[in-house]
Amino acid sequence: MLEIQLDDGGVGGYPGDDYCSGSVMSERVSGLANSIYREFERLIRCYDEEVVKELMPLVVTVLENLDSVLTDNQEHEVELELLREDNEQLLTQYEREKALRKQAEEKFIEFEDALEQEKKELQVQVEHLEFQTRQLELKAKNYADQISRLEERESEMKKEYNALHQRHTEMIQTYVEHIERSKMQQVAGNSQNESGLSGRR
Repeated sequence: MLEIQLDDGGVGGYPGDDYCSGSVMSERVSGLANSIYREFERLIRCYDEEVVKELMPLVVTVLENLDSVLTDNQEHEVELELLREDNEQLLTQYEREKALRKQAEEKFIEFEDALEQEKKELQVQVEHLEFQTRQLELKAKNYADQISRLEERESEMKKEYNALHQRHTEMIQTYVEHIERSKMQQVAGNSQNESGLSGRR
């Protein structure tokens, strides 16, 4: 209910408190109510209080409802303002997070590019090392083949040396035997010559 102050404290014997609970109206509705009640006073002075008797409760109810609506509207405006502030904060936070996400994505892309480049460089190094390994394996195989051939040649030369050594030993032994036989034959010849000379005497 609304507390409406009239100039003479009431309208034709109907004080404002009969229709109002004493709660304070908003300034806007209070001004409107005073204007309406002044118009009621004019009508009562010109005609009779019965003219506005039935209308006054309706006007009071309308004014109360209007005040309630205005109060709710003010509350809604306050809520709307708070929601706007929350929305601005959320928008600011969203933009900040969006910028951070974009920055993180850019860093991730840079990291991927760097990783891909490093991967390519490592692949090149691996291919180069594999090529060098194949070359070394080929050289090692060639060295092994050469060593095998040299070992075979060494074995053959040892066999040839052993054969030559054996032949040389045999030749020396034959030569020694020949010298021995020659000496024996010479000694025998000398003995025979000496015997012949003795017989002639």
